[in-house]
Amino acid sequence: MRLKAIFLTIAIFGSSCAASPEWDGSQKTNFLRACRREAGYDKQDLCTPLAVEIEERIKQGASKSCLLFAANDIAVAINPDEQEQARQQFDSC
Repeated sequence: MRLKAIFLTIAIFGSSCAASPEWDGSQKTNFLRACRREAGYDKQDLCTPLAVEIEERIKQGASKSCLLFAANDIAVAINPDEQEQARQQFDSC
């Protein structure tokens, strides 16, 4: 849980425009860095597609914090069932 909080703090507040609903380059970079670190070597390939999806969904009006929480859950899921549940949450943001 502590790692999740650190991951999200970096991803959400890593930029001076944290309150902005937009997804800027520094936020994307921070997300990718934190995601790759938390996901581990075997799941790092999830991070870039998640970042692209987050960017697209934010442009469509989805909640940035909801997407980041769910993306973190996808990246750190231990088994396929947990990953699927996290994906469903991500899709409902």
